Amino acid sequence: MRNLIPLAVVMLALWGSASLVRAEDSEKDTDAALEQASEAAKKMGMEMPDAKKVTAESDKEEAKEKAAKLAVVNAPGPAELPKWTPKVPQFTAAGPVAKQLIDDEPAVAQKGTSPLTPAELADAWEKAIANQPINHVRNNMSSNGSLTTILFLSTRTDPEEEVRLEARRAPGEKISHVTVLSPLPVPDSDDDED
Repeated sequence: MRNLIPLAVVMLALWGSASLVRAEDSEKDTDAALEQASEAAKKMGMEMPDAKKVTAESDKEEAKEKAAKLAVVNAPGPAELPKWTPKVPQFTAAGPVAKQLIDDEPAVAQKGTSPLTPAELADAWEKAIANQPINHVRNNMSSNGSLTTILFLSTRTDPEEEVRLEARRAPGEKISHVTVLSPLPVPDSDDDED
């Protein structure tokens, strides 16, 4: 237990200094924070990991993951939602179904609007799948007068297919902003490749 406390202090210092590096503070402030953490580790008889190296490795891994996701989005092939995707009532599309990054994840998506409320849209989707072997989870949220409903639908087959309805309406608006999306699989990265 006695050795865990100094280790925790060093790890917190490393985490703090890595946060400084990630936040892109000035080089002088970053170097000072790293020096302080290194001195604290030396006083406890421990060796401080190279925070810049750890951060660079983390950034490299994040860039690799982002590239893999973009490769999925840019891969040839049609952009299609699963055939069983329910129709969105009174939907006006803002463009065609397309592959894109949604919340930093690759998906096939279509955006548009509907005069129905988010809850009415989700109700219609639930009614459309009522007698089908489809799992569903619904989230109704309200924040500062904005209404958001997210409905997740997924098949019970292998491979599983998922479709999601996201409908949002700001206070005073007469339309709901709708996104219908289906996540695209991202191949696992090969950790042995560098």
